[in-house]
Amino acid sequence: MEEKLFGLTLQNDYFEVVKREDHYYVRYDAGSHQPIWREDEITAEDAQKIASGKVGEYQVLLALQKRLGPDAYKSNWTPTS
Repeated sequence: MEEKLFGLTLQNDYFEVVKREDHYYVRYDAGSHQPIWREDEITAEDAQKIASGKVGEYQVLLALQKRLGPDAYKSNWTPTS
């Protein structure tokens, strides 16, 4: 079962954090000129950092981009309506 923890709607927020089983994931649009939707696993600490505010959001997403390298800009998830 999936539980949304942060960013409750992608229509109003540019990302969301969900928990499935004991794993945390961030879903976000990594594109600049066109949508590139991604879902990537993060730690519980990263989820807390995102919830702390804009600085935490930036830090986590930047670390994800660095970790993923060129794959950071390839879609791996599609939002459902």
